[in-house]
Amino acid sequence: MPKIPPAGLYAPLPVFFTKDDELDLDAYAKHAKYVAAAGILPVASASIGEAAHLDHSERIKVIKTLRDALNSIDLHETPIVAGVGAPSTRETIQLARDAAASGAEFVLVVPPGYYARVLKANPAAMHKFFIDVAAASPVPVIIYNYPAVAARIDLDSDDVVAIAKAAPNICGIMLSCGNVGKLARITTLVDNSRFTTLAGFIDFLLPSICVGSAGAISPLPNVAPEFCMKLWRASRGVDNAVDRQFAKELQGLAALGEAAIIKKGLSGLKQFLSQQFGYPAAPRLPLPLMEEVSAKLSENQHIKDIMELEKGLH
Repeated sequence: MPKIPPAGLYAPLPVFFTKDDELDLDAYAKHAKYVAAAGILPVASASIGEAAHLDHSERIKVIKTLRDALNSIDLHETPIVAGVGAPSTRETIQLARDAAASGAEFVLVVPPGYYARVLKANPAAMHKFFIDVAAASPVPVIIYNYPAVAARIDLDSDDVVAIAKAAPNICGIMLSCGNVGKLARITTLVDNSRFTTLAGFIDFLLPSICVGSAGAISPLPNVAPEFCMKLWRASRGVDNAVDRQFAKELQGLAALGEAAIIKKGLSGLKQFLSQQFGYPAAPRLPLPLMEEVSAKLSENQHIKDIMELEKGLH
């Protein structure tokens, strides 16, 4: 039986680029340590990590840099999840093999969206994609159901359960479709001892835990990892009305903060991180650097409130 992703909060880490458009691995390592030291589990080469802008060799460098960064702060047991989604089964398998050889313990696979119309009309082909990738991957596979980056391909609960039962090496799913009902159906129908179900955003962490979620993935820990861990702990201890109210207040603030980040996009997040920590701000072309957008993010009252709480937790 394959190992499963641990319960907790996961953050897709952004990559940074020098003025010559090369990876700034020093900035990446510094940020990875800042996020992971709080207890956040890192995800490399996901959408926030500009996976679509990285070639195969750069993905390998990112994973190796992340492993070295975690080891340098004695987080040897913290697993790395690496995004390996690609348009073809063949390339996805190769990326999974590269990721495993570079130090990833799990790989994250988004549905291939380039020929989305055909795949939507042929669910069996979509199922086979995940089954074939899982069979060839040296490490366990997590499905990443994120319609926004997969040409609106949205696996339903029947799809997920069928794939999980047919492919023992598939160990979980991250549901960035925002559907709590789907999450509840999946946790009810799968063997939760071998399959981890995670909310795809932190904005529904608390309700998702109530129906079986083991955590969430979110961009918010890149900004405020200690605050997010405080929410995580509060969400798991709601035994009385006082605890529930406290968790509800934190959840509401996290939802507002995450929404602000998502509205401003990757460029806004990277510019905000540049303002806070001095990292390079520019994404890779053709994505533009929109400084006026990021300025609005830094002025957002919900982000300000979160950052104020974050300061008090360090």
